[in-house]
Amino acid sequence: MSLLRGTPLILGLLIAPAAIGAAAQDRGAENATAVSDAPSNLKVLPKDISKADLNVLMFQYQKDLGRPCRFCHAENSETKQINYTSDENPMKNLARIMIGMTNDLNTKYLAQFGDRRYADPLTCGNCHRGQMKPPPFE
Repeated sequence: MSLLRGTPLILGLLIAPAAIGAAAQDRGAENATAVSDAPSNLKVLPKDISKADLNVLMFQYQKDLGRPCRFCHAENSETKQINYTSDENPMKNLARIMIGMTNDLNTKYLAQFGDRRYADPLTCGNCHRGQMKPPPFE
């Protein structure tokens, strides 16, 4: 299954298919290999997600939260390389909880709308608006 085909998967369409295509084009070829190995240690995301779809999703999270990869992923203090599979950074678990919450909103609640024109899939950006902490409503 592929996020690019618009299949809801476990993610509950966290990112609309059009947003995925736009994000993939925007990030450029130099970022296409951000995840160098086959995806592993996936606890919320589909185990069969492709590297390309995972990259698009991670770049979308980065944009939605306004934070770099090392905000959620552990960094080796000696080499300064990011270890994407490590669970050392506690923010990674928090992100997994938030991904699950967004998935529930999309699949359990918004899916109940008969007319999806009024229920676009939610992303992290709906609340975070490019900030680590969602800004207060004014």
